[in-house]
Amino acid sequence: MASCGRRKFITVGLRASVWVLAGSSVRAACVDPDELSSSVQSMRESLEYTEMAAEANESCRHCSFFKLGNPEQACAPCEVLASAVSAAGHCMSWTKRS
Repeated sequence: MASCGRRKFITVGLRASVWVLAGSSVRAACVDPDELSSSVQSMRESLEYTEMAAEANESCRHCSFFKLGNPEQACAPCEVLASAVSAAGHCMSWTKRS
């Protein structure tokens, strides 16, 4: 009987851990779009910037315009969009980092 209780405890603990980790990976945008200048907003729209790339290998993290300081950063400056962007984001100016 004690092993059943222990098994249930471990199962519930693992499930809770997965939910916590999954929830922490969903982050808010790097900047509030309402606080961006109209020219930066317009640039984001014209380049179809999105917070989540359709292909992970084509995310901002792998773009030459993304100025990543720390590999674990969720946001960093983009030379093209002239603002902070999500490392997981993507736009039409994406260029593979060499």
